[in-house]
Order: sequence, then structure tokens, then C-alpha cells
Amino acid sequence: MGVHTRVTEQGVLLRFTGRDRLYAFRGGVFLPIDRVLGARTLGRRDAVLASPRVHLPGISVPGVLRAGAYGVGERRQLWMVHAAPTLLAIYLRGEPFHRVVVEVDDPAGLSKIINDALPPRGLPPARRSPV
Repeated sequence: MGVHTRVTEQGVLLRFTGRDRLYAFRGGVFLPIDRVLGARTLGRRDAVLASPRVHLPGISVPGVLRAGAYGVGERRQLWMVHAAPTLLAIYLRGEPFHRVVVEVDDPAGLSKIINDALPPRGLPPARRSPV
């Protein structure tokens, strides 16, 4: 597998190895935990349908490889996927990516680990008004 992952209190580190570094045009990415909205598994078909078609820079061989950056602006996504049917999608706020899609050994397990690492994001505590 060309993607090594590490989840800490500070964030999610995705490191691309071997040829995947060339395909994705980068060695990996660090996603600060305060930018991570959540993670989930997606079927390959659904993930591709929800992705921009333009790759800048990137490479796409349908059903075989999809790697690099896709889209521009707020829809920009980073992909590092070979032929797996189930993928991990990590949703983010801010730049440079709004979603990172990777192929990992256990996408459901890693999704749970990432979501469990997120700080609670409930409503702010109510202020009591003086009576």
C-alpha cells in the first residue's frame, strides 16, 4: 500500500511512498485536526462522481489509478487511489483541499479512528443572563 497514515491529537498525516509520490505529485499531506470535519468510507464510483474532473496536477486511468489534485478553489481535492472498491474520504474546512480521498488497508477502521480523534464540536455553552 502506497499510503502510510498516522493519527495524532494534532492531526492526520498521510505519507505517500514509492511511485505514489510521483503519481500524486507530492510526498503526502498533514491535515491539522482543527481543519478535519470528519472521515467516512465511500465506494469508488460514488467518490469519483462527487469529484471534479479536471486534474491539476494529477493522473487518471479509469479503474486503475486516480492521483494528484483535482478541481480548483473550494472544490479542490487530493486523491491517491489505485483499484480499491472502498475508499477513505476525509472532509476538511479551508484551503488547499476540501476533501482528501485515499486507498488504505482498512478504510472503515481508519475512519473511526479519525472521527474519534476529533474534538467535540457541540454548541457553545449558553450564557446566563443576570436576573
